[in-house]
Amino acid sequence: MNRRHFLLAALACACAAPVWAAPNLDDLKAAGGLRVALYRDFPPYSWQEAGEMRGIDADLARTIGRELGLKVTFMPLTPADDVDGDLRNAIWKGHYLGGGTAELMLRVPFDPEFAQRNHNAVLFGAYASEQLAWAGQRPTAMTLIDRASRIGVENDSLADLYLSSLQGGRLRDSIKHYPNSPAAARALLAGDVDAVFAPQGELDWALAGTGQRIEPLAAPGLIKSQWEIGMATKESLRDLAWAVTDVIEALRQSGELERIYQRHQVRFLPSAAH
Repeated sequence: MNRRHFLLAALACACAAPVWAAPNLDDLKAAGGLRVALYRDFPPYSWQEAGEMRGIDADLARTIGRELGLKVTFMPLTPADDVDGDLRNAIWKGHYLGGGTAELMLRVPFDPEFAQRNHNAVLFGAYASEQLAWAGQRPTAMTLIDRASRIGVENDSLADLYLSSLQGGRLRDSIKHYPNSPAAARALLAGDVDAVFAPQGELDWALAGTGQRIEPLAAPGLIKSQWEIGMATKESLRDLAWAVTDVIEALRQSGELERIYQRHQVRFLPSAAH
């Protein structure tokens, strides 16, 4: 076959091939499945145990799937350098090492500016809030100015960045760093630190039943100490977003959303929209 015949044959094949259509909710229901991206090591919200995803968001995802008549499978997600990268890897492009994408992702910051710069994904369905809190026998505002206090934080977290810059870095020598908030909480129980500064939900779970006091406190100079938690999906799956939003509202009104949190011994902070 000469080059001209080859090009004509290729063109004929291309014209005969079906046009690819972006998936929608009807396609998911026809296939019967929903793939949900969850962080692989983020207790109490999601973690892997004995080959299964567990945690608040895993339970919520299964409940969403049940209400929509879809069997949920999970895509365990290793965090990228930022949440923008997580959306890219989980929702609209996929990781360069492969593994595909998911139709739905939970535990996504619900923020207008963040949503605007991630136009390849649809952010929706704020279902809870999170806030920074202190844990310790006597967590008080004095902790912020007591240089003798040993304060545990997750390395490179919002709590770490805030305390490290507070009052011109006055507290830097008081800060002890840990790989995650539960590790910092264990250090508190072991007596290695006097207090822990971390998201309240993580402290609730890590310190459940220990008698440690956990409460939000004023954080002077911190622009946003509480934030909304929502979901993300593909641009072509806006109908999935609408359906999931309806499910979340029904779970909120029935009290089931709060009960999912309570089963993991975490206080439920509703979205500011409600």
